[in-house]
Amino acid sequence: MKKEKDLLPLHKLFIAAGLPGILLFAWSILIFAVTRRREYNAYDVVDDSAYIQIIFTFGVFVLLVYMLFSEQQKRKFFFSSPQIYLFLYTIVCLLSMLWAPNVFMTGFRAFESLTYLLLVSLVAYNLVVNVSVEEIIEWGILWIIWDIIWSIAVKVKLSGYDVLLWPFEASRLTVPIFFFFALMLTQRKLFKYIILLFAILSVSNKVFFGIALGMLGFFWGDSRYKGWLFLAILAISVTLIFVNLDELLRNTLFYGRESVSLSNTSGRDKIWKIAWEAFQQKPFLGYGYVSGENAVLYTKFNGAINAHSSIFSGLLGTGIAGTIFLILYFGSAFKKAGSRYFPSHKWRPAMVSTVIMCIVVSLTAPGIGSRVYGSWLPVVLVFTFISALEYKFNIIYHVYNTQRNTYDENYLGNPFISRLSHSGL
Repeated sequence: MKKEKDLLPLHKLFIAAGLPGILLFAWSILIFAVTRRREYNAYDVVDDSAYIQIIFTFGVFVLLVYMLFSEQQKRKFFFSSPQIYLFLYTIVCLLSMLWAPNVFMTGFRAFESLTYLLLVSLVAYNLVVNVSVEEIIEWGILWIIWDIIWSIAVKVKLSGYDVLLWPFEASRLTVPIFFFFALMLTQRKLFKYIILLFAILSVSNKVFFGIALGMLGFFWGDSRYKGWLFLAILAISVTLIFVNLDELLRNTLFYGRESVSLSNTSGRDKIWKIAWEAFQQKPFLGYGYVSGENAVLYTKFNGAINAHSSIFSGLLGTGIAGTIFLILYFGSAFKKAGSRYFPSHKWRPAMVSTVIMCIVVSLTAPGIGSRVYGSWLPVVLVFTFISALEYKFNIIYHVYNTQRNTYDENYLGNPFISRLSHSGL
C-alpha cells in the first residue's frame, strides 16, 4: 500500500471525484442550511426548507443524467451489482405511489433516493478511473470527516454550543460504517484516529455490536487475520468463564440498558412489533414508500415515523415485492466484499467486516429501505466503493496476468481498461 507521504494532498483529494464529488460534499452543507426543529406531526409538511431540497435534488438529477449518458462505461457500472438491486428497489418505491397515502411524498422520496444512488455511483466511478485504490479509501474517510464537521454544526445550530463539550454523538450513523476501512486501510493516521475515536465514544450499542460481529470478517483474511479472530474468540471464551455474562453485556453491547433483553432497545422492539403486525395485513405491496411507513407508525406509536430497520421499512413501504431487492442488495454487496480479487491481507477482511457493520447498523437504525437519511448515504457509498474497488482490482489482476503471459486486446488493447488499470498506481 502507498505510504502517507505518497498520497494525494487533501486539496487534490477533495476534487478527485469531479463534479459529483463536489455535489456530495455540498449535500452536507445543504442539510446544515435547511435543518430546523419541527413537531413530529408536521413530518409531511412542505415548507421553504423542503422546497430548497426539492430544487437542489432536481438540479442534481438533471446534471447526473447528462453525465450518465456521456459514457457507456458509466451506465454499465451504474447497472452492475449491487447498485442494480437498489435501483430496482427504488423503482418499486416509485410504483408504490399508486397505493401510498401521500403520493407527492412517496414520489419525491423515491426520486431523491434514485438521485443520490446515481450521484454516489458517479462519485465511485470517477474515483476508480482517476485515482489509486488507496486514495479511494482516503476520499471516503475524508467525506466522513467532512460529515462529522457539518453534523456537529447542525447540533450546535439546534442545541447550542454545549454540544461541543461532548461532540462524539454527531454523525453516529455515518462514522461506524467506515470503522474497518479506517482501522485497516487508511494511511493517514489523523484520519484513522478521528474515525475510531468518534465511533467508540459515540457509546452506541449498534456500533459495539457492529465491531464485535464485524470481526468475523477476519475469517476472509490471511493467516494473520484468522489468528487475530481466533485469539479474540479465545479471549471472549476465557472471559465468560470468570465474568458474569449479564454484567459483561450490560457494560459493553447493552451499555446503558437496565437489563439484557429485546425489551431494552430504546423502543425499537415496540416499533418492530407494530411494523410486523402491519406488514402481515398487507404483505405483498405494503403501504407506500416512506409516506405509508410514516402513517402506519405515527398512528400507533406517538412520535415514531421510521421503523429503525431497513427490512421493516422495506416491508412496510413496499412489502415483499420491494424488500426482496433490498435483501439481494445486501447479499450481493457481501459477495463482492469476499471477492478473490481483493488481497487477503487487509483488503478482503476490511471489505467483509465493513459489510457486516453495514448490515448491523441497517437492521437497527434509519437508513436504506426508507428515505435518504441516517445511515442511508454512508451505506450506499461504502457498498458502491466496494463494487468499484472490486472492479478495479479485477482489471489490475487481469492486466498483470496478461502482461506476464500474452497480449490480450480485451485488456491491454482497450483504452478505457488501460487508463483504469494504471490510474494512480
